[in-house]
Amino acid sequence: MAKSTYFAMTALALFVFFGCGSKNEKVAENADDPMEVHEKMDMDYTIIDDSIRKSEIPISAFVAEDSLHFSQETPAAFKQQLNKVLDAYLVLNESLVAADEKQVENASTSMMSALLEVNDGMLKGSAHDYWKEKKFFLMDHVELCKEADTVEGKRENFAFISEAMIKAVDVFGAGRQTLFVQYCPMANGNKGAYWLSESKINRNPYMGSQMLTCGETKGTLN
Repeated sequence: MAKSTYFAMTALALFVFFGCGSKNEKVAENADDPMEVHEKMDMDYTIIDDSIRKSEIPISAFVAEDSLHFSQETPAAFKQQLNKVLDAYLVLNESLVAADEKQVENASTSMMSALLEVNDGMLKGSAHDYWKEKKFFLMDHVELCKEADTVEGKRENFAFISEAMIKAVDVFGAGRQTLFVQYCPMANGNKGAYWLSESKINRNPYMGSQMLTCGETKGTLN
């Protein structure tokens, strides 16, 4: 009797041990770093980037309210998800204002997570195709922003991120308060660069403390 009880308890212990181990493995599999998830995607980002750059509508066209508009047909649920991407973008913006490389890396990871959570299937036709281009472009440059070795390199990629975000928010809407499209002619090696802000007061993410207020508001989005 005692021997039977011993074997039963041993079997139960082994079941619990391996059962817990299996459960932990599943948790680990579902806890992938968003950057790793992005890297596992079978996408040729170079080709996508080239196609986007050849067909991109200039930022000035969006500011002048002469652009594509899918806002009326965009589901509220999609706008909520895009709004989370925008929240992460604004944190990334502020981390570049502070020139804090660790904060930039964390904000980049958060923005990648938000992008991965966007349900592309909520959009149809041209709206779906347009968003997919912007999403892949954003993912590419968000990862490059995180991986860049210098603040300057991170800011260079932020210029591309900002252009895509401005266009996405203008075309789909984000269901939030007014956003300001700001521009600094001296940023990005004097080529000029845009960014989005919740405040009309300039906080330049490309110049930081050196020229914090350099720039001007070119338009608004909401």
